[in-house]
Amino acid sequence: MNLLSLQIYLRRISPPVWRIFIHSILFGLAISIADLLFNFYLISLGYGADTVGLLSTVSRLAGVFFGVPMGMLIDRFDARRATLWALVVYCLGWGFMLLSHSLWALILAQSIIGAAFLTATMALVPLLASVTNDDERADVFGLNASATLMIGLVGSSVGGMLPLLVAGLLGSDPQATVAYRFALLSVIGLSLLAMLPLRGRFPVVPEQALAATVPAESQALPLRSILRLVSSGLLLGIGGGAIIPFQNLFFRDVFGLPDAAVGIVFALGCLGMGLGALLGPFVCKALGLQRGAALLRFAAIIGLLFMLAPMLSLAIAGVFLRGLLLAASFPMNDALIMQHTPFLQRGLAMSMLSVLWAAGWALSALICGMLQVHWGFTPLIIIAAVAFSLSAWLILSLRLVRSKALG
Repeated sequence: MNLLSLQIYLRRISPPVWRIFIHSILFGLAISIADLLFNFYLISLGYGADTVGLLSTVSRLAGVFFGVPMGMLIDRFDARRATLWALVVYCLGWGFMLLSHSLWALILAQSIIGAAFLTATMALVPLLASVTNDDERADVFGLNASATLMIGLVGSSVGGMLPLLVAGLLGSDPQATVAYRFALLSVIGLSLLAMLPLRGRFPVVPEQALAATVPAESQALPLRSILRLVSSGLLLGIGGGAIIPFQNLFFRDVFGLPDAAVGIVFALGCLGMGLGALLGPFVCKALGLQRGAALLRFAAIIGLLFMLAPMLSLAIAGVFLRGLLLAASFPMNDALIMQHTPFLQRGLAMSMLSVLWAAGWALSALICGMLQVHWGFTPLIIIAAVAFSLSAWLILSLRLVRSKALG
């Protein structure tokens, strides 16, 4: 897909897909601000890296417990409504979080946020699949991921400045709890705005509507087949949970960067991720969904190893490269799963993928939070590298047969 064909393709994108893109941009902006500032907010409350890991674990465990039931509800009812309700609960969870101080209250708030976030993100995949056909799905998934991730460039940059702006208005220290609390209110506002594009009907494309009429028992895959299809998510979660919750602390503690500078590093990482999601369709056409997703995930290990170097420039390059390659990989893997899952089991498949990812993340973040306190960041980076390589191998080793019953 060259630049001219990309421009032509963008003009052909249907209004429902554009509405989903707008939602993804707004919600991605909210998520990127939350990702940058939340750990700093916890530190300002007097907690440490072990609590950061614990709350990251709580968030993912909520997804583990509620993921499969929510996936079944998405299949039974409607992915659009599920996304909207999840966003409402997400905002309520953040409101509770910003009013809480005790660890138990923070844990409860984080469990609400985690369950709602996972539901919103996994419901969006079958919704996007329902308004696209097989020929365009890999491109659309890549563009949607790119929209979500590229806006993180803005979110991380703005998020790094928000505590400074709030501190100036309130006359407080930029690293005071009150500065982070007011800055994080933007997460609620942006999430509410992200609901607006999803209001109203989403017409299903003809081939997906036809697939939806096929009796469920005639097209259903055994659960073990779906589990094998989504098994790479467990290792991806372990790799992400090992390093991502602690990445802002890594740059603050190892290189002494202030919050605003960490925001710039995160912005560069988001730029890499956004560019990587756009890279996916090119790789897909050259290697196919399966091989492309696996090889990109293998290559992401290079970026992780750069973070072991005692040079700020190499560490930043590692964040950029890891984001570039992983972001190119995961929309392709999502499209691969949707392509080989029957229409009426897509919510279940995405919920199982999300549950495995969340379980891996939860376990990894909890253990790595304790490891970091005693041994620093090097073990975390090594664990992430091993996990990403095993995740890539699981994708590459899939034996896929296209069924005529799939939409």
